[in-house]
Amino acid sequence: MKFSPTAQTPLEWIALKAGLVPTPLAYSHFGFMMSKFLLEAVDKGIFEAIGHQKFSIEKICTTCNLNEKSVKSLLGVLATMGLVRQNQQLFYLTPKSKKWILKDSPYSLYWLMIFDNRVCIKWMDYVGTFLETGKGLQYHETLTEDEWFYYQKAMEAAASVTSKEAVTKIPVPAGATRMLDIGGSHGLYSVALCKKYSGLTSTILDLPAAVEKAAPILEKYNTGNKVTHQPGNVLTDDLGKEKYDVIVMASVAHHFTADENKAVAKKAYDALKPGGIFTILEVLRADSAKYNGDMLSAIGDFFFALSSTSGTWSLADITHWQKEAGFSPYKKATFLTIPGYIAITGRKS
Repeated sequence: MKFSPTAQTPLEWIALKAGLVPTPLAYSHFGFMMSKFLLEAVDKGIFEAIGHQKFSIEKICTTCNLNEKSVKSLLGVLATMGLVRQNQQLFYLTPKSKKWILKDSPYSLYWLMIFDNRVCIKWMDYVGTFLETGKGLQYHETLTEDEWFYYQKAMEAAASVTSKEAVTKIPVPAGATRMLDIGGSHGLYSVALCKKYSGLTSTILDLPAAVEKAAPILEKYNTGNKVTHQPGNVLTDDLGKEKYDVIVMASVAHHFTADENKAVAKKAYDALKPGGIFTILEVLRADSAKYNGDMLSAIGDFFFALSSTSGTWSLADITHWQKEAGFSPYKKATFLTIPGYIAITGRKS
């Protein structure tokens, strides 16, 4: 996926093709503005205030305790993004806003946007230092209690999209009964898989601080004893021998170094029963820099290196860890919901 300036008239199309438009400004000058304007609109409750109704600016501002002149300008920006529309003096949300932003939507990314606005945006001040030192923030070691809450809610929001598709991408062996979900915190992957496979139970292994904030999230899915948390650290904990039929590690490898990922793959191999599967889900890193390359992949690689020091990995990297641990290549599956997201599964023979 790529984000680029889009022409709205034939003349603009010609100007873009002729190289007359300073396209870097779309990313540098306007890009950060659009991001911050949208995040503040979400954080200040504008989308929730409008909801499924049609509201005047006066009513929006009264509900959210905001300034009318400021909100009028902001609504104009949101309209150009295709997020709100105006009918005479009333504003209402477009279908994409109702689906992706409203908190009551099953696909809502509301909490991911709150996390971005209240936590991640501060990390951008560190980019210059990161470029000079190469040392990431290691945010798992520095998050405050409130930030851990926002983080877990954000991860739940992101997984609410991918977990629904993941059940068709992860090849659970017939008769599987035990699953280990590495770094699964919110539990959505475990919940989705245990719902599909009635005989399956899952243990979520995650950091104690993550489990503390994620436990209330898991409780609302009413899984009983089928899905449970186990505070710990996969890098230091013993996973046991031939205990599990399925081990899943979703969006975690980008926090680990190559050696750490190799060690986790070996632990997973030992902890699986014969015939068990180990699935790693990640946004893949491109092998080379390309103009028309996957922008989401490239941004993800830099962002996770900035925040955790590691970064995303290539398909060759991930399959190498699995093969070195003893797994046979079994299945690779791509996602439609997040371009570039892929499930790579190795099987213990």
